[in-house]
Amino acid sequence: MKRRDLLAVGGLVALAAGWQVFGVRRPGLEFRDVAVAPGWRFAALGGVSGASGADLMTIGLDAGPRALPGADLDAVVHRDRVGGAVPVAVFSDFFCPYCRGLIGRLVARASAPDIAISWHELPLLGPQSVLVARAAEAAGLQGGYAAFYAQMLSDGFRPSPAWMATVAEAAGLDGARLRRDMGGDVVADRLLTSARAAKTLGFIGTPGLAVGRYAVLGALRTDQMEDLIGRVGV
Repeated sequence: MKRRDLLAVGGLVALAAGWQVFGVRRPGLEFRDVAVAPGWRFAALGGVSGASGADLMTIGLDAGPRALPGADLDAVVHRDRVGGAVPVAVFSDFFCPYCRGLIGRLVARASAPDIAISWHELPLLGPQSVLVARAAEAAGLQGGYAAFYAQMLSDGFRPSPAWMATVAEAAGLDGARLRRDMGGDVVADRLLTSARAAKTLGFIGTPGLAVGRYAVLGALRTDQMEDLIGRVGV
């Protein structure tokens, strides 16, 4: 191979390497204060599944939910806070591709004693998202959100309450109770309250993650998540 050809190949390799380094680089976390919620901070990343006005109508919201008062935010976002564990909350939609990776990591970490996870459904991608959200919230009432979600991922989605009940039973839950709770007021209230909390934090899509009072919209890397957990836990 001639010298000029070697140089050309070398240049292409260097260009490819530069693309690998810089093309996949994600922006860092740059937080700003949440004006309506003193003490809370917000950052946005890439990798977000958004909503439209039509999507909001599927959960009975024609103009979006009202924001929560800042004083109520901690109790709503971190509703399953436990003792001295770092409170972590995730807002997700089953059909959001960015959510699945984040939830998978959180499900794997859910049994760790240093964090307490609150699961919030934010169904913004259509009627099937709402159906899954109702089922997931109903599973959460039985303490089985993570198990139910993992079972849904392994079974392959078939959008019907009967299938949801079958999934619940495979996850060790009461399928008949899940079907009843899906259409009940408790699940409806939890969905609406989560939507209001998301509005307050600036979660205009999914996934949204709150670690303590740090709120992040978008596809958070594992190292970034662990850094936040460590920061809050110090």
